[in-house]
Amino acid sequence: MHPAVGLTTGSGLVLVLAVALGGCAKEKQPDPPAAAKVRAEAKRQKATCASSTAYDRLKGILFDRAIAAHAGDRADLDTLADYSLARMEDPVVKGWDPALDITRCQGRLILQFPPGAERGFGGEHRLQADVDYTAQAAADGSGFVYQLAGAEPIVARLAAFNLTSRAYRPPAAIDDQQVATEEAPVAPALSGPAAGPRPLAPPDRRTSTPERAPEMAGVEPGGSLPDSTGDDTGEATVRAFYGALRAGDGEAASARIVPEKQASGAFSPDAIARFYGQLPDPIRLTQIVALGRGAYRVSYRYSAGRSRCDGSAVVSLTRRSGRDFIRSIRALSGC
Repeated sequence: MHPAVGLTTGSGLVLVLAVALGGCAKEKQPDPPAAAKVRAEAKRQKATCASSTAYDRLKGILFDRAIAAHAGDRADLDTLADYSLARMEDPVVKGWDPALDITRCQGRLILQFPPGAERGFGGEHRLQADVDYTAQAAADGSGFVYQLAGAEPIVARLAAFNLTSRAYRPPAAIDDQQVATEEAPVAPALSGPAAGPRPLAPPDRRTSTPERAPEMAGVEPGGSLPDSTGDDTGEATVRAFYGALRAGDGEAASARIVPEKQASGAFSPDAIARFYGQLPDPIRLTQIVALGRGAYRVSYRYSAGRSRCDGSAVVSLTRRSGRDFIRSIRALSGC
């Protein structure tokens, strides 16, 4: 018998089978780099369909289409877009075209409105639709370009929206329900170059508006401003307050307010930081004018994203224990 044949008997047979099976198992093991690449691609596709960036892009598509079909001024819809939240329920990856790098997705798109905006939608706080959407990598590497189908019901409701933005802006550092007679007299309307930009919306002269929540704005640190005719201490307090607003520093801004208004509401540190700390285009004071009797008129501008605000307000001060505090802020414009 040939020696090799002897290996197939007894313990030799076990050895041959073990070597053979070991070789098969080794051949079937996936390549670790290839497996990692597959996992990374699956993760990328999932993020393409379900991420905050994706939802923001889809929200932008909704409002762009609604504005194109809207008969009125786009300013209110731009403001609504800034303060609305888009999300997706049950997002899934339906497929991927590797040649074009297009990811196909599906889910239920939900657009949630800020408090107050439901009055423009018959009491509904959100709109929803089952949609299909695709994402393709931009040629310039700037991210993904999204296409959306099935959102027509949402777009139609948005296009019919006609509620003024004062009804759904989030609370900010102003007294929005105070009686006008509490305040120092307001200077006459400015004209010429010093008048500043046109406000986002006409001034609201009502003295009590529960839904209204316009924003105040702040000073750019180190910015150049017109000279004030008021006392330096009071103007310094106003400048310091708005400088803190621009920085989103709620603690520093609230410390300039009379103590009884610091604990809650629009002048609390959390409320100030939450609003002013998230503005993509920080607030900037464009003018400050002394009105007399411890009051100043300020003009400002900022952007919350799609919408812009060019506004003004009267800031009234009071002196306590040798220190100036802001007693109240009355917004004169629609933001």
